[in-house]
Formats: sequence, C-alpha cells, structure tokens
Amino acid sequence: MGMFDQLRCRYPLPVEGYAGRVFQTKDTPAQFLDKYEIRADGTLWHEAYDTEDHSKPGSARAMQPRVNKRWEPVPFNGQIRFRAWVDPEWIGFLACFVDGRIAPPIQLIERRGGE
Repeated sequence: MGMFDQLRCRYPLPVEGYAGRVFQTKDTPAQFLDKYEIRADGTLWHEAYDTEDHSKPGSARAMQPRVNKRWEPVPFNGQIRFRAWVDPEWIGFLACFVDGRIAPPIQLIERRGGE
C-alpha cells in the first residue's frame, strides 16, 4: 500500500449520488496526499503549495507544513482511476484527459456491495 491523492469530482458521473464526493487515486502526478479536482467544466486542477521546513536540528522527522495554497490547472494527458468506499459499497470510475480536459464520458469501472 502506498500513497495516494484525493480527487473531488464535480463533473457529472454515470451513477447518481456521487457528484462532489472525495475519492482516492494513485493515477495523479503527485502521489503525496495532494488534492485534485475535476471541475464541472471538465478541467483538472491541483491544489499547489509551498512547504516550509520546521524540523528541529538533529531530528529524523522533517516537518514541512504546506503554505501558500492555491489551485492551478493541470495539463494532464492520460487516464485517472478514482475510487471511494461509500457505505455500503465500493465504487470506482475512470476518466480520460487530453491537455487537462476530460474526454467524456467518465466510465463506471467498479461497483461492489450495496446491491
């Protein structure tokens, strides 16, 4: 199990009741618990930030809080799979992007439980 990013989808999904929810993905560029969003217009955005080193000298653990947060468009090309556990089911979708814009439609790729 590795790191993942969070993705909020505001673009219409093929299954009702999931719009605006936060999903997990391992297909985005950052993979460091970053935040992404598919906006209603189909564009992909990333919450960019700077970090500040607050670690103490000699400390093995670096503390780097995120500062100067801002949303930036991502010129992503490829596929992003995103999934969530929404009690009582596990659901997953696939979105394809060209130059940071969704190439519709988003596809339902996984749905388990709840039936």
